[in-house]
Parts: sequence; C-alpha cells; structure tokens
Amino acid sequence: MKKPIFSIIVPVYNAEDTIERSINRLQSLEFNDYEVILVNDGSTDKTEQLIHQLVDKNPKFQWVTTKNQGPGFARNEGLNRARGEYILFFDADDTPNRAVLKEYEQLLKKQPNADLIVSSFIFRTIDDEKVISEKINQVTEHRYTKREEFLQDMYTLMNQQLMYVVWNKCYRKDLLEKYSVRFKNYSSCEDRIFNLDYFEYCDEVLMNPSIVYTYEFQGGKGITNKYNKNKFQTFEDFYLRANEVTNNNNKAGMASLLLKGTTSVLLSIAETYQLTNIEKRHAIKEILNSDVIREARSIACTDSIIKKLTKFYFNLPSTIAYHTIIFANKIQRISPRLIALLKRKY
Repeated sequence: MKKPIFSIIVPVYNAEDTIERSINRLQSLEFNDYEVILVNDGSTDKTEQLIHQLVDKNPKFQWVTTKNQGPGFARNEGLNRARGEYILFFDADDTPNRAVLKEYEQLLKKQPNADLIVSSFIFRTIDDEKVISEKINQVTEHRYTKREEFLQDMYTLMNQQLMYVVWNKCYRKDLLEKYSVRFKNYSSCEDRIFNLDYFEYCDEVLMNPSIVYTYEFQGGKGITNKYNKNKFQTFEDFYLRANEVTNNNNKAGMASLLLKGTTSVLLSIAETYQLTNIEKRHAIKEILNSDVIREARSIACTDSIIKKLTKFYFNLPSTIAYHTIIFANKIQRISPRLIALLKRKY
C-alpha cells in the first residue's frame, strides 16, 4: 500500500461534544494524500462509539483505543502507527485550516529538504462558552538553512509563543525515527520538551506566515490550568533542556520564560482544592526558594513591563509573594479576561 504524504495524529479524550465536528473538518481538508490516526485515550463518555460510527468506512482514518495515559502517550501511539512522510498533530476540539495540507505540500515541493515548518495560528481563549480573547500568533516569513542560526533565534521565537505547541508545525517522520524523538511522561510541558528534542536536529526550517490552525483554550478547564504536584518539575526540566539545546546562548531570556511558566504553577496551587492552606503555603515557598528559581530571578531579562513586574514579584520575600499569588488568583476568578490580556502582553 502506498504511503501517504501526511499523517495527522489526534489524541482524543472525552470529546463526545466535539469529535463529530473535528472528524467532519478532517474529512473536508483540501488534499487527498493523507491519513488520520485517532487515538482514543481511554475516554469514559461516548467518544469511542462516535468514532466507530463516523470513520469506520473511511479508508483515510484509522483509530485505536488505549488506556488513559495522557495526550503524550496517545501521540506516541499515533507515531508508532503513522505511515506518512510528514507528521502533524491536531487536537480534537480545534479547527485546522482546510488548506493546510495543500499549503504544506507546496512549501515542501519548493524546499524538499525542510526538516520543520512553523506556521501562524489563532489562539482563542474560551471561558463559560464565551470567547474572552483572541490573538493571532503571527510568523514572519523566513527560511533557516543552518541549525545554529535557528537555535540562536530560539528565545525570540519562543517569546512570540510560536515554538511551544505542536499543532502549528509539520515534522519529518524519518527525523523523528532516526533520533527516537517521542513525548515524555509529563503532565504538562510535554509538547515543549518534545519540540526541543526535535529542534536539536533541524538544519532547515521554514517559517510560514499563513494561519493554519485555530486553537481554543478552555480558560478554566485546560490541562495547563490544572494543579499537579509535579508540574513545576516539568517547567524546570524545560528550562534546563532549552539552555542545553541552545548552548546557553540566551539564558536570561529562558529564565524569564521559566518565571512566566512558574507563575501559572503558583496560580494552580492557589486555586486547587486538593491542598490545605498550610500545604499551599509550603508548596509555594518551596518553589520560590528552589535553586532554579533563585537563578532565574537573578538573571531573567526584562524586555517588557510584564517581565519586569514578574521578576519583581519573584524577588519579593516569600511570605509577601505567597499572599500576592493568593490575591492574584482571586482576581483570576473574577476577571479571567484580565489574566488572558496580561499573558498576551508578556
């Protein structure tokens, strides 16, 4: 059987409300030579039944059900089954541009040695079924032909929110296999570290200004907002890995991004009902006094007002910092729109 040009991998968990819309969108892509791999990550609702009804007679689709282990494991399962030359990762509740594959094929015909395509996307924040903010993360057209040049710009590209996620990118399957790049067992940040592991081997990168994807972030429900006792460790690992891959060429910038990520960790601790107030205080102070945060707060760059305020916050005495984050979480509950705006300005 002829291998398709593209494999689209979609992890699916309890998506009964969105899976039909997602499958219809994937069936309507303006291209023929692709496959879709749906990985049902142990859903407990009607997701599996709906997938069965919607795609069993479509040869472009294959699907598998696994036990619930998170989107990283589901994507790895998809990678193990993928036959395409190039890999794309989509989510089950978002909206890819119908022309995305056609556009990628045209780019790859012009630059067949490209190891990675990075594209513009829309980031839409939803709260209580209402759009509270929408931002275009715009890519500037460019072609990197040297790995060193690409990695030198990594902080700038990350600061533009272009490099963390997987759904605005196109990866080479042979490169993923050659270097055994897979998603790690993290509760968050798995996309970021997967990307870093892949970026390390990219010699030619195409920066594509076209908007290929609309991502809908559920402000109060997304994994990014959830408390997990190991969440800070994933941000620390990301910081160390980013500096390793980029040869410490912008450690101050990476430190500022660590402080931003850690702020979300602290807010998730303040918000959770899994911890008592005493446990929250201990967890927050432990993070604030960790070696990596001590380093980051001393060297972090301050190339925006929000970064200056963030660095100032992390240099407060830990008791004051604790009460400040508790207060900030109350503001987040009252006005999620304000928090979304501050994140956009970082």
